[in-house]
Amino acid sequence: MANKSSFIALIVIIAILTVSVAVLVGYIFVVGGAQQTYITSENSRNSANLTTRPPDEKLGTKKLYDESQYFVLKSTETSRLSFIRVAIDIRFYKKVKGIKNCEEKINNFESEIKELIGTYFQNVTLDEVKDIEFKSKTKEELKTQINDLLNSSESTYSEIVYDVVFYDWFYQ
Repeated sequence: MANKSSFIALIVIIAILTVSVAVLVGYIFVVGGAQQTYITSENSRNSANLTTRPPDEKLGTKKLYDESQYFVLKSTETSRLSFIRVAIDIRFYKKVKGIKNCEEKINNFESEIKELIGTYFQNVTLDEVKDIEFKSKTKEELKTQINDLLNSSESTYSEIVYDVVFYDWFYQ
């Protein structure tokens, strides 16, 4: 009799554990799935706010300098000389409405673009360059200035330069 009652007790315990596991698995599928859906919809909302990059076949790259370029920065102290070393690529749209050949246009304005960049860095100080946000600010300002320069002889304004890339950035 004792064997029979312990056997029944074990079967009841196994049944309770099996039901508990089934309930937990169901909970994980129902609640875990809802959280995953929430995360996915949250990610899609965030990615909708980001700008999408054009396909690579629509963009071209122009290396402005063969090697890294040094620019003397505006000094705040008369005895201290500060400089920045940068290497710059320009990412541009290959085809823009109203312009026959964007790469040729950039090549025609290459010396003016280099002058514009040199003048830009002559007007900034070492303290400004040390600021973390300065690099992204510089990219946007140079992009705007270069686009303005390239569009100076056009009847309609078109964004030609997509991005200014600093693949070397060192200051002292």
